[in-house]
Amino acid sequence: MRSDQPDYYELLGVERTAEPEEITRAYRRAMRAVHPDASGTSGLFRLVKTAYDTLKDPASRAAYDARGRTAPPEPPRSRPEPDPAPEPGPGPRQGQQNGARQEGARSGGPSGTPPPGPSFTKPQAPAPASALRVRPRFGAHWIRVAAVAVWAVAFLGAVYVLWPAGLPIGFLLLLAFPLVAMPLIALESTLRSLSWLWAVCVLTFAGGAALAAAETDGGAFWTLCGVLLGLAVGGAGLAAAPYLVRKGRELDRLIAPDSLEYQVFNVPGAGLDGNLSRQVVARESAAGLERLARLDGVRIVHALMAPQPSGRAPHYVEHVVLRGDRLAVVMARRWPAGTYAWTSKGALTTIGRPFPGGDTGIGAAVKEIRKVVPRRVRVRGFVAVLPDDPAPSSRVRFPEPEYGDLLAGDLEQVRERIADWLGQGAPVVDRRVLAALLPHLRRP
Repeated sequence: MRSDQPDYYELLGVERTAEPEEITRAYRRAMRAVHPDASGTSGLFRLVKTAYDTLKDPASRAAYDARGRTAPPEPPRSRPEPDPAPEPGPGPRQGQQNGARQEGARSGGPSGTPPPGPSFTKPQAPAPASALRVRPRFGAHWIRVAAVAVWAVAFLGAVYVLWPAGLPIGFLLLLAFPLVAMPLIALESTLRSLSWLWAVCVLTFAGGAALAAAETDGGAFWTLCGVLLGLAVGGAGLAAAPYLVRKGRELDRLIAPDSLEYQVFNVPGAGLDGNLSRQVVARESAAGLERLARLDGVRIVHALMAPQPSGRAPHYVEHVVLRGDRLAVVMARRWPAGTYAWTSKGALTTIGRPFPGGDTGIGAAVKEIRKVVPRRVRVRGFVAVLPDDPAPSSRVRFPEPEYGDLLAGDLEQVRERIADWLGQGAPVVDRRVLAALLPHLRRP
């Protein structure tokens, strides 16, 4: 036992027999006290974070207790795991939002070590007053599975009622057996890859349906055929039920309820370590765009790398703003004052001439992001230009700012156009869109 290591229980102010809920409450109180914006230090901030990460996980807590006060290494996490929301109290001071966000991103590990996932930020903008609407709802996959099961049972009962009198009722098992077998096959990964098992289930069901139809005549024939078709649809739904549950549980783990309390994901300029000028542009544009968080249902994601086909360089996207079924892809640039125009290929020129950096790749980024988000999501591209001269008269001009689904302008114009466009959609947070974007985030 090393005496120079702090006692994590003492650091959080709890007993060694404390329950997980008590540890979480103590962690929230400690974070409010040691936050760098509340007269704390970054070193103590990280130490409290490490103590909580160790004690909140039963396995790492048991290992810590067994070794005394020497903390085991933090287990790797495969998904973003936001910290618990702090209890009501004084938050970071106004004007220090960017510094607090960067410090929070670094708190995932020792200094210089990338955190295990994207950081989460609550911007200084007032929280929307209306209740948050989420799509799909948490646990909605169980409702779908229950509906499919009710459907299948109802149609199986209808088949029983319409079963021909000349055919023994035992043959009904030819229809019932696949309804039970297919979900069990789909549950086991080693079985669902065996095509012959699926063929046996399909042929068994088809044989039972053919026997029942052959023994039925008159008007009842078409009624039975319709009921058998409905039962086949229910069987297909039961076969897909394990997949729906697996995807639903994965989405619930990836985008958990506590993560939706946050409106901003990741750190502006993350992944641009070798380009300080673009980091500054990303931070400045983020400060302007985060005012959009006042809109109900808006979520802002910073620093993505838009996927590209093999052989092509990916495009760095500074910001993505989403609300309901609308998603705005924003690239930020710092250019001198002047008049800019779109070309037929989606690049920008000044005074009719191309210039270095005019081909931002916004069109290609929008095209590739459309491939990873759900098809019903509408995606538009925006180029926000920051002037390289702080003088008020130094502004960029776009006589024709729009080019198809692309739009360019200064930061204020782009923010207003995004707000107008997103305001036409429903104030809903679509978890599937967030889940599709998270794998493409750049780490700080």
